[in-house]
Amino acid sequence: MSFEFWFATVILPGIVCCMAWGAVLLNEWHYRRQDARARSGELNRPLGPEDTTLVSKATLRAAAHLGLPDPVLATILGLSASEVEQARESQTPLIQDWLTLERAAPLLRLSRALDQGLGGDAEAVESWIRSHNTAFDERPINVLQTAGGPQRVLDHVQGLLGSSCSV
Repeated sequence: MSFEFWFATVILPGIVCCMAWGAVLLNEWHYRRQDARARSGELNRPLGPEDTTLVSKATLRAAAHLGLPDPVLATILGLSASEVEQARESQTPLIQDWLTLERAAPLLRLSRALDQGLGGDAEAVESWIRSHNTAFDERPINVLQTAGGPQRVLDHVQGLLGSSCSV
């Protein structure tokens, strides 16, 4: 048998399988680490006043850029919809602790990646978020609301953009 045959039928599928399991194990490690940090109280430490204001404004801008309504943003951040609505209306900080910041971080990077990848076209970004995506077999806006969803969507977008996107 030729090298091309072996490469296409044995070696390449083996490499793809190893990479997929590596991603699964990395995600599992990340979520276990996050849970351990949450149990230890490390993630419940408050942020400084300047940080809360800056990150909260950035998160609200990212959600608007992605076309996410308040209930969706609340689900992603682990807050209530009324907390998000109140923060938006009264200009009070939305992100108050490290845990909420950690939940918001993939959303901020996703907004930036899609902005770069779609050339700054806000309508295209919102359309992409709300359209069915075969990679997820559902709409990215639905995936964002699941545990680990924002990171999954971010990883997918970064994979599509390749190394041209530095987020």
